[in-house]
Amino acid sequence: MHMAEEKRKVTMKNRQKSRSGCRTCKLRRLRCDETKPGCKNCAQKGFECPGYQQRLQWSTKHERSLSETKATAPLNFTQLVTAASESIIPAGQVREKSPPERATTTPSAAPASKPASPPKSRPASASPAASNTTTISTTASPATSTSEPAKDSTAPTPSPPSSLASTSPNSEPAALVQWNREATSTPPGEFSGLPSVPMWQPVVNIPSFLIEHWFKSVCGSWSAYDSMANPYRRLTSNLWSKSPSVYFALQAISAASLAERLPHVLRDTARTAPRQATEAIKAELAVFLKGPRTRLPAELLLSLFCLSSSMCWMEARELGLSYVRQARRVLSCLDRRYLSDEERELLSFFNGCLIYEEMLRSVVSDDDTDINNMLSWPEPAAIGPLLPASPHAWTGVSQTVLRLFGKAIALCRKSRSRWRQNDGTSYRQLQGAMKDIEDATIVEEALLAIDIQDQNEPNLTDTERNLHDATEAYRLSSLLQLYETFPDLIAKRIPDLAEADGSAIWEAWVAPLALHVTSILERIPSGSLRCIQPLLCLCAGTGLRFDAKVPVNTGAYNYLLTGEMGLSPSTPCSADLDQPFLDAGISEASIKTSRARHFIMQRLGELELTLPPKPIGVAKQLLRAVWTAYDAEVDTPRRTHWLDVMSLTGLHSLFG
Repeated sequence: MHMAEEKRKVTMKNRQKSRSGCRTCKLRRLRCDETKPGCKNCAQKGFECPGYQQRLQWSTKHERSLSETKATAPLNFTQLVTAASESIIPAGQVREKSPPERATTTPSAAPASKPASPPKSRPASASPAASNTTTISTTASPATSTSEPAKDSTAPTPSPPSSLASTSPNSEPAALVQWNREATSTPPGEFSGLPSVPMWQPVVNIPSFLIEHWFKSVCGSWSAYDSMANPYRRLTSNLWSKSPSVYFALQAISAASLAERLPHVLRDTARTAPRQATEAIKAELAVFLKGPRTRLPAELLLSLFCLSSSMCWMEARELGLSYVRQARRVLSCLDRRYLSDEERELLSFFNGCLIYEEMLRSVVSDDDTDINNMLSWPEPAAIGPLLPASPHAWTGVSQTVLRLFGKAIALCRKSRSRWRQNDGTSYRQLQGAMKDIEDATIVEEALLAIDIQDQNEPNLTDTERNLHDATEAYRLSSLLQLYETFPDLIAKRIPDLAEADGSAIWEAWVAPLALHVTSILERIPSGSLRCIQPLLCLCAGTGLRFDAKVPVNTGAYNYLLTGEMGLSPSTPCSADLDQPFLDAGISEASIKTSRARHFIMQRLGELELTLPPKPIGVAKQLLRAVWTAYDAEVDTPRRTHWLDVMSLTGLHSLFG
């Protein structure tokens, strides 16, 4: 017995262990007979044999570190990294060069370029451009990146391409890639016959990439009416390399626009660039306020509006109020007498930008100072034709219409806030309500008096027609919000509805107006005037109530009629398509309401793909919550206001 045990131990000790065979046998360190289709060891254990395919594995056994080799980086490597304005193409492609350059074009040698000098007064806390240089290996997964700080921490800011000032909104930028010579060596393969794969290491200078991304993409999507005459495009071309605040603000807004799509690459930059821009703004603001204030600080205003607009792109509920208030402060203390004609033109432009920014915040800001400021806006003394052929150079919509829209929304929010906080009916509450109705009547009359150019004129271009539709949509959306909040205004226009209840007033006036605004939005392509469309979609959606209890879908599409998902939102009502709904006792108004809801959500989904997605996602959630509340109180007194839903759920952002 003892001898048998010893013999078995010796046998197990001397058993040959397989270094090939199937994976199961290798893991168990057993010899595999490599029987096909499966080995006997797996068959005895009841396992499914994984087979005998060889797996290639990278080995570093025979590699030498780069420090041991004699190859060294070029002497001007730091300049090569930061010279982002010079395009170096990947291997296998040929870049068109001028005759003097063609003789020196190689994948591994970059032409010498003279970097522009950095902004003269960069704040102490601002890190240089070279510190954000990121090396992204083409052999790694897209979600990984490694940081490689530049050797010279005082490297100058790279200059943009010479054509940057004249770059069209849709032109391609120069490549921001340079090839690292140290990474071109090919490690030896373990297996004979393995092809040699070059390990190219493209080095991307993050600040230069972000600034160029501003000119290529962000400026066009951030501006409703972008063209070569866009003052933002012209100003940034002249100021980005001269003003620290503009330099960092452009990086901040570009990083915020890409943070959701390139989080692993730009997350840190999207957090640090706003802080750097804020420090630079503080320094420039202090200098301006201490000075004579006889010059328009275009760089300061540009930076303030960049940050005020883009804060919600990173955090949806961040409204950037402090930046808007500082812009208002700067514009209010300028003395027009000392400004040149060009500066006065720019002052008018920035005043229009301020109106748009404050209008957006009239929808969501709870600050009494901001609301009172909007309510103090004067109504236009004399209303004439508003020609969409001469729109505001940034918003595309008349300043007069935007001012009245902001004032109308501020009145609605003030009224709803009063009723939400009302402990009971009092004389003071009634006085305040009557004052709100009087103010709303003044705004309504100003909106009704506006005459917008007829869009059917034969000489209008497609862009001008879209601008006309957008201006008309904002005007009608202002009236829609007033009528939703102050139904007494409708009773003044239609005496027959003076004694009607809220449901009858809504069905006779509010719902048709909401459907009309939706039909105007259908005429505007989703790719045109993108940044001003989300707020219009939200306003139109708040007027879409069903007139009776109707069967709706369940789940994600619970705001549509049952069976509606098979139809396009732009499908016109027809007898054939509507007959099944009509046979089920559903009214034509409910069918139109369902299709309008479908279109609004589809349009927001299209905008979500091309604009920063977080604010638009909040708008979609808010509309779902509003429609759910509407549908729950059909056949009951209609008391829910969409502003109350927004206040209750906290679903607010800048919807533009």
